[in-house]
Amino acid sequence: MTRDAPLVSCIVPAFNAGRFLRHALASILDQSYAPIEIVVADDGSDDDSVDIARSHGEGVRVVAHRGLGPAATRNLGVRAARGALLAFLDPDDLWHRDKLELQMRCLRDDPGLDLCVTHVQMFWEAAVADEGKRLKGHARATRPVPGFSTTTLLVRRTAFDRVGPFDPGLWFADAVDWFMRAETAGLRRRLLPDVLTYHRMHETNLTRRRARDSRDEFLRVVKAWADRRRPAQTPSGRGDQPRALEESPGDVRPEGARSYPPPARRAETGTQALVGDQT
Repeated sequence: MTRDAPLVSCIVPAFNAGRFLRHALASILDQSYAPIEIVVADDGSDDDSVDIARSHGEGVRVVAHRGLGPAATRNLGVRAARGALLAFLDPDDLWHRDKLELQMRCLRDDPGLDLCVTHVQMFWEAAVADEGKRLKGHARATRPVPGFSTTTLLVRRTAFDRVGPFDPGLWFADAVDWFMRAETAGLRRRLLPDVLTYHRMHETNLTRRRARDSRDEFLRVVKAWADRRRPAQTPSGRGDQPRALEESPGDVRPEGARSYPPPARRAETGTQALVGDQT
């Protein structure tokens, strides 16, 4: 990497994430791209999350507030970030070691791009292994999916500021809302064909514990966005329906995604091994 390579700020929002945080931080520290900084934004954890983050010394900065939710905590990390580019990783998820390098290469090759996302692969901990087996034939559970989520995102800071912060009033659909606003703002994006982010399924996923709230918020956000974009009706009473996150010419469909095994030594927590097809 050249000396003048731009700094990437890697923001990790945390709340009682001590069981997973070491592995998330290790997957950031193992990135083949440099320079990076890591900002752990804590939402008032009462476990060892902050101690784990601070144990990394100067390699990890910690900022904190209390009980404001995931979106507000991401925003806290953004305000503390010093980099020209922003990336986000939830503490229970993992990155492939070349994630940032491949995304930065994409942005370098096309200076007009504002952001880059990757495909995502789910993996199940042993405690929820039966769920993984039941969903074996479900495409979204066993195959790579386009990752329009914060954990896949690498965005230029100037572009992020054009869209604005995550909506602190949203606990589950803040990423959906942000990507829709990015679409409305005309940001140019690229979806890489590579699986570079791994989403951990476990007993305490926020969307699992509050599944109904998550679904209701998602539907409310999408409906509000569609209502804002609904075109005026034609004399015939027909109008084109708006589409969320329309495909970009450079996007690759899930069946064309390139999958790699996750960093299994960091994905395991204690004796809990990964479940499912990792190839």
